[in-house]
Amino acid sequence: MRYVPVVGLEIHCEMLTNSKVFCTCQNEFGGSENTRVCPRCSGMPGTLPLLNRGAVRLAAKAGYALGCTVHGYSAFDRKNYFYPDLPKAYQITQFDSPICTDGHVTVAGGKDIRINRIHIEEDAGKLVHDDYEGVSMADYNRCGVPLIEIVTEPDFRTVEEVQDFVEQVALRLKYAGVCDARMEQGSMRVDVNISIMPEGSDKFGTRAELKNLNSLKAIGRAIEYEIQRQSEILDAGGEVVQETRRYNDNHGDTKALRSKEEAHDYRYFPEPDIPPVLLTDEEMEEIRNEMPEMPQERFKRYTEVYKLPAEDAGLIIADKAFSDFYDAAVAINPDYKQISNLMLVELNRNLNESETGMEDLTFKPEDLAATVKMASDGVISKNAAKEIVSIMFAEGGKPEEIAKKRGFIMSSDTSELDAAIDKVLAENADSVESYKNGNEKVFGFLMGQVIRALGKGANPKLAKDALTEKLK
Repeated sequence: MRYVPVVGLEIHCEMLTNSKVFCTCQNEFGGSENTRVCPRCSGMPGTLPLLNRGAVRLAAKAGYALGCTVHGYSAFDRKNYFYPDLPKAYQITQFDSPICTDGHVTVAGGKDIRINRIHIEEDAGKLVHDDYEGVSMADYNRCGVPLIEIVTEPDFRTVEEVQDFVEQVALRLKYAGVCDARMEQGSMRVDVNISIMPEGSDKFGTRAELKNLNSLKAIGRAIEYEIQRQSEILDAGGEVVQETRRYNDNHGDTKALRSKEEAHDYRYFPEPDIPPVLLTDEEMEEIRNEMPEMPQERFKRYTEVYKLPAEDAGLIIADKAFSDFYDAAVAINPDYKQISNLMLVELNRNLNESETGMEDLTFKPEDLAATVKMASDGVISKNAAKEIVSIMFAEGGKPEEIAKKRGFIMSSDTSELDAAIDKVLAENADSVESYKNGNEKVFGFLMGQVIRALGKGANPKLAKDALTEKLK
């Protein structure tokens, strides 16, 4: 039988605050175990949570970035369960009154994926398992790290829709400054709820929950494995069991962690130590005004106003710092396509080869804008512009000074040009004869010889016109 997958997501994102959500411990990745822990985040008796207002503002920004309704009233609850990585034996989260609801993201193909809610909660610690010694150790550095959980409706029907959605969410949260979305470090983790139903049916099957997937590739492979696993069970006349499963990236399969035949009773109740969170209309307007232009809006501007190819626009918006640099350059010199070309080819090549980022650049957008203008004005050649970008990347400096120092300024001296062409034609009489007999491909060879003779300051347009004239 043919089956259709039904997928919903729960995405946990660590927010970029300086301190944790309910205490003043530093919020950062890595470090020695249990060095960023205090009585509050380790759950010592008698301690009270202290709400980080910055985390509330970032959660609101996430809502605006993902098309949600941001609520002026939200409240915290206690989710009660015992596990060694949760020292309080309860998690402070939002259950009945989340800060954001009813959002959506449009994925490739124009389909809207609905977001049910975004709520704020604290992260748990991390268990480190030592199989050799047969013990597990708890690192509570991550306890109390501020999270948002993004819960979607079960609207996904293909792996590609899921991956596109996760990619778009990560990019929007980066632009909004909410989360760095470094899945490899665990700052963005995806839980996948997946079931299958017979093609043509509208009745969902029994779902499995895949926990803590940390890459687009792992998400895709885990979903594909589950579709196959559940299909084989149903085709054999069996029943899929509702359970939580873990994906093994090395084996490319999923294994059962625990059964979820009945929903957990977390005994939610209102958090007694934190009053409801109130955002005034003025605060929400202020947060909206702090929002940068989102990547989908930049894509539209690049393709519709700047007339860039969709592929180029997609590559530029994939990194906010890269896109910001592009915007600053074209604000000075609106040569949209040429600046795009230099950045996507030459600048990207240097970044990749040096394994550095935009924050390490030794030149500014105005330098790139000036380089492109010199090329478009015929002061330097397009090849020289590429070389200048590489030189500025490696050494810094101003493009005008580099062009003069390195001999990139194109000469308009026709006497020098005529002499170079005469010399090339005299030395390559056979090629000249071949060209005159109809072999037009020889022109490229002769042109190359002329440019080589003139050096970096050669003006290709003048050289081409003069060579054409002399070959008549």
